[in-house]
Amino acid sequence: MSDMHENKFQLFLRAGCALAVLAALNACGGSSGNGAGSAAGPAPVAEAPRYLVGGTVNGLVSGAQVVLSNGTDKLTVTANGAFSFASKLAAGASYEGKIESTSAGLGCSIAHGAAIVGNADVSALAVRCLPTVLAGVQETIQNVSGMVQDAAGNYYIADTVRQVIHKVTPAGALSVYAGISGKPGADDGAAGAATFYMRSGISILGIDRAANLYVADNCNALLRKITPAGVVSTVAGQRRAACESSAPAAVSADGQGEQAQLGWTTGMAVDGNGDILLADAANQVIRRVTPAGLVSSEKLVDGKGFRVSASQLAVDASGKIYFSEGAGFRVFRWQQGVAILVAGGNKPVSADGKGSAAGFRNIRGMVADRDGNLLLADVASLRRVTPDGDVTTLVGGTVTDAAGVSADWTSLNSLLLEASGSLIVHDLGKHRLNRFDTAKVLSAMPFMPGNMGVSEGVGAAARVGYVRSSGMCSDPAGNVYLLDMGNKVLRRVTPDGTLSVYAGIAGQAGSNDGPRASATMRGPVAIACDQDGAVYFADQAAATGSALNLRKISKDGQVSTQEALPISTLKPLDYRLAIDKDGYMAWLGWGKDGIFRRPPGGTFSAFVSFESLMRSLGSTDYSWEYIDPASLVFDSKGNLYFDDAEHQVVFKADRTGKANIFAGTLNKGNGGDGAPGVGGLLFSGAPSLAVDAGDNLYLSGQGWIRKIDTAGVISTPALAWGHPDISILAFGNGTLYGFTTQAVMQTPLP
Repeated sequence: MSDMHENKFQLFLRAGCALAVLAALNACGGSSGNGAGSAAGPAPVAEAPRYLVGGTVNGLVSGAQVVLSNGTDKLTVTANGAFSFASKLAAGASYEGKIESTSAGLGCSIAHGAAIVGNADVSALAVRCLPTVLAGVQETIQNVSGMVQDAAGNYYIADTVRQVIHKVTPAGALSVYAGISGKPGADDGAAGAATFYMRSGISILGIDRAANLYVADNCNALLRKITPAGVVSTVAGQRRAACESSAPAAVSADGQGEQAQLGWTTGMAVDGNGDILLADAANQVIRRVTPAGLVSSEKLVDGKGFRVSASQLAVDASGKIYFSEGAGFRVFRWQQGVAILVAGGNKPVSADGKGSAAGFRNIRGMVADRDGNLLLADVASLRRVTPDGDVTTLVGGTVTDAAGVSADWTSLNSLLLEASGSLIVHDLGKHRLNRFDTAKVLSAMPFMPGNMGVSEGVGAAARVGYVRSSGMCSDPAGNVYLLDMGNKVLRRVTPDGTLSVYAGIAGQAGSNDGPRASATMRGPVAIACDQDGAVYFADQAAATGSALNLRKISKDGQVSTQEALPISTLKPLDYRLAIDKDGYMAWLGWGKDGIFRRPPGGTFSAFVSFESLMRSLGSTDYSWEYIDPASLVFDSKGNLYFDDAEHQVVFKADRTGKANIFAGTLNKGNGGDGAPGVGGLLFSGAPSLAVDAGDNLYLSGQGWIRKIDTAGVISTPALAWGHPDISILAFGNGTLYGFTTQAVMQTPLP
């Protein structure tokens, strides 16, 4: 090859190599510019893994739902089983599962609801749902302590248990008109945010011609007003803690507004001028309060110069004032500063007649009709008294209505005269409202028909009767036991809501041991459930006398008498029984001897001395009556807890019997949350203690249920059953049980 051809060939090869290199650079994302090449771009970053948060739901019934949230999402669950929230969370993120809402009548709790996401999906949230009513019927109106009606036909009812004023429309729609259910207080303002602290006064509600409602707020010692626009204000009185055991003696003082001091009101009426009349039986006066809040007093003196006290009040159309005396046997007319006897005598007898020849058993309700006659609720009868003192029985007792139907009343109290002339009367014993119309025919009011009594059944078909504070316990399987003291049997409610007789024979008294179905009880007074499924109860040892025996119903249903119980040195008002997981038993006979304890296999001996406890509190004027536990409970470590409404605290006694204040502030029932000495226990209702699996205490009788942790810190939890009025508490199978009027309630705990 010639030199020229060889040079051309070399140039060709060099050009080809250059093109190949350029192509390779372009393929790799390179480019040329100013003779310099650029570096390769960053590699893409892999996305961090994210995880689902969820768990399981159980206990939902057909058609029910629970709405859950985790701080990011909300999820509606309508079936039992697994669930997951839509959004995924990265490892290390926190979450908090909550119950947002549930279907009516359903209560749910969530366990393992808050944690940190790890490196896997979360499936630990455990949602448990239960019907809030296990057996019986939960009454919306828990108590009637006064009824009025406005010109539009609406009824207003003072409920001193729930601390609210109910409203019932002419169509029967029932709602809370004023107050917050279960929350005592004295806050003025909008009706739905205002609070009251009422106690039963039979008739503590009045209404004027402008439809203003007046409430005798006895525990606050105030007269309150609710306008038709729904605004609550205080008309008169200095607020004081009138229902606390440490409250000073009531002082009655006249004056304007808050300068006046009001006593305990048992009856109320409003006259034609709009003045509010209050019966103050303790001070033997009638207090008159003008609409502007000026308070004055009228001393009640009869024609012989003797003082008399007033219980119920009525004002007739002409302005005449009538009152029943405190004992409820006589009716007087207040006339020119003198109490003139209209009818009745000095003995509690029901007798028609005129003047002093007539008799009353106990007048608990009084209204005046348009003709000037008085209409009275007298224990089990409606009575009429003419202005000249002629007394007749309208219905009740042996007198039937126009249809021949017996009233079957037991304990009448509040009374309302409708504009139509019909009477509405409340029977406390039957928990029922009846109308007695102008045709003299009785009928039940549909919003309060009366669900008292006992009948076996399931859920709402059952009637649970009346249970005293020491008469309920629960076993580890979630069976609830109720002492029916009157019928001398023990009833059981199973977890599915079935109520039946568990032991004893209804109406048959005795002390026979043996199989529970044939064993008999003489007078059971207290009950306790152990951790093995056995039930213990204190039973009268004989038909007469105060001796009591401890008896046991084993898990397999055998009843046996264990031993005689210590007898109190004074007649008891009530009894308490408790047993811990190791078999230690506590017994209280409400006497000055205090609490007794029995070790496993041993006998009862003195354990907690109330006298010593009072001295440790610094009392110099000791009285054993000042300590009055309503319940006894053990924790898992064998510590014994008991409440004391007198001192507004909960005590804790260790295994040696040394007792100290565990929760609350001595003699200060402020109702606030907090540690011992800061938090307060109000004791506004029936107190009862229960202890859960984590040794947390739950206490009723505080308006809303209070929780006390293992350090004695008080809180007010949002329990799934809401805020019913609970008189007895028990715990079993992860569930808190509560007895309220006519129903056994339940709420799952986390």
